[in-house]
Formats: sequence, C-alpha cells, structure tokens
Amino acid sequence: MRLTKDITWVGVLDPDLRIFDVVVPTEWGTTYNSYLIKAEQACLIDNVKFEFTTEFVDKLTNEIDLTDLKYLVVNHTEPDHSGSIKALLELAPHLQVYSSRAGIQFLREQVNMDFNAVVVGHNDVLDLGDKKLRFIMAPFLHWPDTMFTYLEEDQILFTCDGFGAHYCDPEGRMLESQLDDFTEATKHYYEYIMSPFKPKILEAIDKIRDLPIRLIATGHGPILDRDPWRVVDLYQQWSSQESNDQEKYVLVGYVSAYGHTKKMAQLIAEGVEKHRGIKAILVDFANTSLAEITDNFEKVQGLIVGSPTINADAVEPVWRALSHLSGITARGKLAASFGNYGWSGEAAELIEQRLEKMRLAIVQPNLKLRFGLTEADEERCRQFGYDFGRALVKEE
Repeated sequence: MRLTKDITWVGVLDPDLRIFDVVVPTEWGTTYNSYLIKAEQACLIDNVKFEFTTEFVDKLTNEIDLTDLKYLVVNHTEPDHSGSIKALLELAPHLQVYSSRAGIQFLREQVNMDFNAVVVGHNDVLDLGDKKLRFIMAPFLHWPDTMFTYLEEDQILFTCDGFGAHYCDPEGRMLESQLDDFTEATKHYYEYIMSPFKPKILEAIDKIRDLPIRLIATGHGPILDRDPWRVVDLYQQWSSQESNDQEKYVLVGYVSAYGHTKKMAQLIAEGVEKHRGIKAILVDFANTSLAEITDNFEKVQGLIVGSPTINADAVEPVWRALSHLSGITARGKLAASFGNYGWSGEAAELIEQRLEKMRLAIVQPNLKLRFGLTEADEERCRQFGYDFGRALVKEE
C-alpha cells in the first residue's frame, strides 16, 4: 500500500491475535508496520514479527531488489518489530543498520551475527540523497531504545510503538481516513503499554511539537493520516492528568474465596479512612479489569494486597494483578499485605515478598487471620489499616 509515490507500507496483518505480550488483551488484533522509502538511496523503516518473516520478505522483494536497499532504520527492537531482521540481514548483509545506542546493543544480542551498525543520537540526520531522515530520541516509549524518525521532505513521522494501537481492520485498510473511530483501541493500547511512562511521553511530545507533521506512521495499527495531532494531543492529555485533590489514596486490593478476606479488606479500609484526608479504594482483583486496576494504582500513594491461601500460595488473580503493575510507577509507594487462611497461611508473606521486590516500601508486618473473624480479629484489621494510614500521614 502506497502512502506517497515514494513510500510504501510493507507490513503485515495479524487479525487473529487476542493476547499480546502474554497479558495484553487484543480484541481487535494488530498489525506490524514496516515502511519502504524509495529515495535515491532506499531505506526500510522497522520490521515485523518473526512468524511473518516469509510474508514480509515476499512483500518487500516485490517492491525492491534487496541489492538496491541500502539502509535499515530500527526505531525499536522489541521482537514484534525486529523478529525478521536476522533473516533480512542474511539476505542483504550489506545493509547499514541505524538505531539508538541501546537499539544497536539489543539488536546485536537478538540476531547474534555481525552487521553494519550505525549508532545515532538526537537530531542526527541520514541523507538519502533526495530525502533526509532526522532521528529523535524518545527513550522509554516504551523501551529504553526507542526513537522516532522524521522524514523532512514528506513531513512524515515514523514512531513505531508511539501513538499506535492494537487494531487490525477486518478488510485490511490501513489509513485512519478509511476507518471509523478507533479511539477505544488507542486508549486501550496507551493504558496497557504506555501509561507507566507518562513523563517520558511528555518529553517526547515536546521534541516533536514544533515539527510540521502531515502523517504519523506507527508501528501498530492504522497510519494517522487524517489528523495525526489528534492522537498526540490525546497522549498529552492522558499523560498530563494531575489531580488537584488534596486527599491521599490507598488501594486495598483483594481476592476472596468465601468472604473472609473480603471482610478483612473492608475493615482495613475502614481503618485507613480514620485518618482525615485519606481515602481507601477497594478493588476485587478477580472481578476488575487490569486496565482499571492500573488506573487506580497510578493515582494512589499506598497499596495493601490480600489473598486467601490456597495450595500454600496466593491465588492467581493477585499475581496477575501485581505482574501488571509497573515497577516504574510502583517504586517508593507504601505497601502491606494480609490474608485469611484455614491451614498454612503462606499467602500474606508471599505477597509481601513480591511487593518488596517491586520496590514498594513495606511499612508494617503482614496480617493473617484464620477462618471466620472474631470481634478481636475485626479490631486487628481496623488497627492494621489505621497504622498504614498513619505511616502515610508521616510522609507529609
């Protein structure tokens, strides 16, 4: 599919993908976008997932003889964008590969072969003869290697994961202008993949804000040709949302098999809220989406997690929720754990260990109670929450 007379989309469609990176639901499938620039010195921007190597190479070689392809620009080396690079380098070992310092390092460790590597920095330029590519460093969108590439003459910004969406049109249409609104997919992608890196997103947007951009060619989903700044502005809005609320918040997340752990969570929340200016947010991890859990986690200053003990472990929805919380946004938040049990009671301690590994600050020993709660147990739960709130108040 041609974007201009000189630029062709040579990516692939993955309409049946339903889970990305093990944990991200992708109900609309996805695409892996790659772009061929037929300048005086031809250049390929990004690559595709390994499973689609044959389709990708066939599509690329239908557009250009590989001996005429001189450059490969790699904006991001996550395997869904770099999985076919080794095969391409075996077919075209003369290619000069341009990427950030981290990108070249990661790529060397992925392909495990020698190649012609060129490390680029912010605002470096690659001259293709009749066109120029300018490199814009955008680290942690969402890997440390990430950069954008700006095609000056055509005013096209290649962003790889930035501003993308896991969205594959059933008819294979790739232009935003051809499609109905897919903002839901854009927001879903942002929440699951980009939201832990809000400060870095704002830094990247500042670097491109003054560029004339006619089109944003993303690494996933539709190419933004109708109004490319619309999605950039959404990212700015989502990443800039700061609460003017003077209250502090504690997320009390739990899973309960027979109601005992839920009761503990409710009583702990009561204890937390005995402190003026602190609100508890009760979340049942088993019946709440990961996106909602993440949204709540990002706005709180403290996290208390509870689980029953089943087979000497905490239950799966707890681990699933914790695995989805970013260690970047978690660092330094206060934390504690609790649980109810009948036999051995390991869950609370295991959760505490996990929270500590996430670099949250454990402020008090875990609380575990057996079976139904006595009045004394109920008071212990309230006191547990109150003590946690007191630790949060002391941080002021």
